[in-house]
Amino acid sequence: MQNFRKQLNRLGSGHRNLISFSDFNSHQLSSSQISSSSRRNFTILNRALIDSDPSISSDLDHAISTVRTFDPSGYLPGLLLRSNDARVGYFAMRSFWIESGLRFKKNPLKNDFSSSKQISGVGQRHIMIPDQERVKFWKNGVDAIFNGSNGDVPMQDNTILRLLREILKKHSLTRKHFDSIIEGREMDVNMKQYPTIMSLEKHVDMSCGSLLQLVLECGGIHDNCPENELIFDAAREVGIAHGLTNALRTSVPTASATGKVIIPQELCTKHGIESPRYLLSALGMGDEKCKRHMQDAVKDIVQIARDHLEQARKKREEISKHPLGDIATSAFLPALASETFLDRLENHQFDLTNRALRNVSQIEHMQCAQRLLVGSWNKTF
Repeated sequence: MQNFRKQLNRLGSGHRNLISFSDFNSHQLSSSQISSSSRRNFTILNRALIDSDPSISSDLDHAISTVRTFDPSGYLPGLLLRSNDARVGYFAMRSFWIESGLRFKKNPLKNDFSSSKQISGVGQRHIMIPDQERVKFWKNGVDAIFNGSNGDVPMQDNTILRLLREILKKHSLTRKHFDSIIEGREMDVNMKQYPTIMSLEKHVDMSCGSLLQLVLECGGIHDNCPENELIFDAAREVGIAHGLTNALRTSVPTASATGKVIIPQELCTKHGIESPRYLLSALGMGDEKCKRHMQDAVKDIVQIARDHLEQARKKREEISKHPLGDIATSAFLPALASETFLDRLENHQFDLTNRALRNVSQIEHMQCAQRLLVGSWNKTF
């Protein structure tokens, strides 16, 4: 613990202004509200991010709260980005990525800091949005923010769309990345099981890879410059690793809620998983043969994710020499959070149904946070 505190203090005044030590003790929030102490922790970050533009304060507060609630492993990497613009852009892009995938209706967010508890979907998980309706809404929303016309989308009623509109005034963001994220969501709706590992990789590249490229653009790095090609190649590798990890992390609740099986048919055939649609039932009944085959398939996906991380890391030295290398490296910090989960999964014999895998201890939270802090300090991923 002493070493962890020292690492936190060494990050420099820029990060010390953003992070309170108690932030790392509360990655998991209540499903019904964010506690008063958690909201106080938010205030440090909110105030630091919005000093230069109070007009987006309430919408940014909502975006940060959304990330912290629904994607806690993505919260700390956003704090550790190298510039204020990059941090604001990160939470705007990541909250769009999250909300475009939420399958339930949202509570409105009041325009004040004390209302952070009104996170989209919290307390409303029983009110489902039809998948096609959700995808159509976000398609229209992207049209609205790029074309300057609300169309069928009530722009003023959606905090994320309002925030994205303001971000677009400051940054030249590529529309194709937004469209790819929405296309990935649509693919999720229409496909219960991916046929091959390659098709799964393509999907997570469209989703997580596009998200990471938007974060880079918010940091001033664009893929229309030949000298940035190396950075975007690494971003694709990190994005695929991150996406495969997220797919594994959420596989059990996703299968339970939607019937979607994360293991591609190719791996089911390879490892003798005969009835993937009834996989959870088989595992719940203690089918050890099914469990063993499932673990073998998960192990393959973990290795593929690690291979993509390794390909990205082969480019670290060259990226570090790039004029914008520090910004790019900080954008890739989610790779460390992903690797932490892959390590935990391997330590639990690749068993996605292991309760210990889902019940993360405070020590494990702290270890993940320390890993991110050290990576940020050492400018690596």
